[in-house]
Amino acid sequence: AYVANLAAFLTRSGLETNNDTMKKVIDNNVPICCHSALAEEIRQKWPDGNWVVSKGGFEDMFDAYARKECKVLAIGREDTMMNKNILAKVCEHNLVYTESVVTENPIAFPIRPQLAS
Repeated sequence: AYVANLAAFLTRSGLETNNDTMKKVIDNNVPICCHSALAEEIRQKWPDGNWVVSKGGFEDMFDAYARKECKVLAIGREDTMMNKNILAKVCEHNLVYTESVVTENPIAFPIRPQLAS
């Protein structure tokens, strides 16, 4: 099985407070926007997090950030690097990717075509 990092969070560059790890974000009760598809899993892993769950995917997450409902976004680098619209939002909001892992989802690929569903 392969493991994909699905949600490294973003922080605004140049802030006085350095929200570069999940421990710091949770210890400081910083609101975190997350995608609804990962909400249950993320809440199980980080039950003390101040989660703001999107209702409409990535666009809703950035809208919530713009409305100041959250200060960081749990968003996967792998999910977004090839999407020009999402990268434009990252730049528009002066956000940077961090190395902090929010969650990982194991994925597997069939080794024989007959096993593919």
